[in-house]
Amino acid sequence: MDAPLDTLNALRVSGSLPSMPQVLVQLIDSCHDPDVRLQTIARIVDKDAAISAKILQLVNSSAVGAARAFTNLEQAVIHLGVDTVRNLAISVSVQQVFRRVETNGLLSIDRFWHHSYLSALLAHKVAVATGYPSPSEAYLAGLLHDIGKLLLWMAFPGRYAPLLLKGVRCHSGRLAFLEEEKLHINHCQAGAWLCEQWHLPALVADAVRYHHHPVEEVAQGLPLTRIISLTDLLSHASAADPDSLAAADHFFDLTPAQVDNLYAGVDEQVERIAAELGIRVPREARTSHDVEAEDEEARRETSLGLINRVRDLTRLTGTVDSLLRATDTEQIVLAVEQGVKILCNIDTCLLLLVDGAGPSLRCRVSAGNRLHRELDGLVFAPARHSDSLIARALRQGRSAHSFARPPDTRQTTGLLDTQLLRLFGSEGLAALPLVHRDEIHGLLLVGLAERALPLLEPMGPLQLLAGQAAVCLHLERMAAQRAERLAAERVRAAKLVARKIAHEINNPVAILRNYLRILDRKSGRGEPIGEELAILDSEMERIGRITLDLEQLALAQVIARPDQSELHPRIKDILRMFRGSLPEDNSITLSFQPWPKPLSVRADTDRLRQILLNLLANALDAVSGGGTITVRTEPGPEMVRVRVEDTGPGIDPALQAGLFEDGVSGKEGRHGGFGLAIVRSLAEQMGGTVYCDSRPGGTVFTLTLPA
Repeated sequence: MDAPLDTLNALRVSGSLPSMPQVLVQLIDSCHDPDVRLQTIARIVDKDAAISAKILQLVNSSAVGAARAFTNLEQAVIHLGVDTVRNLAISVSVQQVFRRVETNGLLSIDRFWHHSYLSALLAHKVAVATGYPSPSEAYLAGLLHDIGKLLLWMAFPGRYAPLLLKGVRCHSGRLAFLEEEKLHINHCQAGAWLCEQWHLPALVADAVRYHHHPVEEVAQGLPLTRIISLTDLLSHASAADPDSLAAADHFFDLTPAQVDNLYAGVDEQVERIAAELGIRVPREARTSHDVEAEDEEARRETSLGLINRVRDLTRLTGTVDSLLRATDTEQIVLAVEQGVKILCNIDTCLLLLVDGAGPSLRCRVSAGNRLHRELDGLVFAPARHSDSLIARALRQGRSAHSFARPPDTRQTTGLLDTQLLRLFGSEGLAALPLVHRDEIHGLLLVGLAERALPLLEPMGPLQLLAGQAAVCLHLERMAAQRAERLAAERVRAAKLVARKIAHEINNPVAILRNYLRILDRKSGRGEPIGEELAILDSEMERIGRITLDLEQLALAQVIARPDQSELHPRIKDILRMFRGSLPEDNSITLSFQPWPKPLSVRADTDRLRQILLNLLANALDAVSGGGTITVRTEPGPEMVRVRVEDTGPGIDPALQAGLFEDGVSGKEGRHGGFGLAIVRSLAEQMGGTVYCDSRPGGTVFTLTLPA
């Protein structure tokens, strides 16, 4: 049963149940009336199985979060309110317009709803007669009990019709047996599955699931299951039917007189609902798949139409598969040409595709097409051929052919059409727009005879093929645009990385320059330079590690290597190194005010050094005219704070919100604004954070690290 359920799940994702347009129109109009009563809305909703189920699905969903499950439609409408119901109705309307179920003589929507209302009214009467506490719940279950037939009709096109034909002359219980034998699922199970998908009460789903089970089994079930099983028997028979009378007695001890009373007024109620909704009531058909009296010729035409439809869909499957496998425009063109040959036995066709962003169309023909030498790559400007078949199809947005000129023109066939007809060597031409999401991607131009015009019908094979080709062209164009965006993003990322490399290496290089000047002075005076050489060696090693990190970054392998150690000695080493960057005139003071007790942090030594040197470099720029830089430490809950303070003018408030983003800087001149973005990234790699508090007269950057 997994495969049928997979099909139903696919149907749940891609489509929706059909609904009666008359209900939708009334419901939307009433919802737009500011003085409408919610009870009026509920009465309209109550007339349609699909909308009723959708309303109950929504009110019982986790999104609404109702304290209890709703089965009464009026209460559900009151709980949701007019706006929600209106929006839901509009949504259903759109689905109804574009996803209407195609039916024929074997399954009539009118007969389906007639049978559903009859069952719902009988279920309500049985519930009242037997003292069931929720007659509205019984009405709902009766309304939905055969909804699985519509679901199977949609899920198994072509395979379900023969089963309906076999089930016409027998009880629906026999139909359920045939369904399970051929489809491995019956309409009872499908309907129950749908109820569960909509989160309707389990009792309603069970009543739908078991309404064709044997009477002896149903007799052991809960009251609602027995009510719907009896209702189904009553809806297919008359008051004197012995099976219905026996079930009524067995289930609820109902007498024949009580059963007869159940039918009283039901037909009139169904007729009244049908009259309000414009449904044709087929008196002689009591089920959704009974066949009304019709002549043999009409029945033969219906069957032939169904056979042809199934044949076309079967042929189209292989072509669609080829289109979906196509990876570029050339393969799409080849698949379309092969599809025209397979579906229509037409040898000559070509695609005219939109040429870039302009209004021109470019011919695309496969190498094996006999028109390849003459037409492949040619560009047409529809504006220059306004009377041509091509321009007419584009202008109207629908297929056009050369066998009928527009009624308001008397001129003969234009020169372009005449030349194309000669090249195609066919009796006539047809142009089919390739439209997806209201956007025209081009035209399919086909050479054909007048007797082949039925191929251009709205659901004919050529229209279906053109629609699938448009989808594939749209996807191919989207893929190309994504590739262009990705390439541009990669170039942008490469530029950012290059600027970050320059920024990160610039800090140790600046320190190296400063210490080289110090070495020059000390060596001239004969002073020891061992400490300075150690610092130079350390910074050269750091440049090497930065380069290695950047190489690993290209491979997405950069990881922090934190270790647990005392914080204050690390900071002292960093400050000793940084002091060489201070001006010699002592206009800038650098001080360290550690917490009185030792503080231990878990941090990567190199990343901590990069962070603090970046923050110190920013502070140095801020007090370039003279001032104080102070580094403080203090403990926090399960973390340690390191503050870098300066007495500079502060950061522009307009820049503070995005201060840690790439390219944002409060500095003047050539600085790219990458230092703080790098600081944040490094801090987060170690499980820490960094934030800024700046105002006129000073700025404080606070780094937090895990303790």
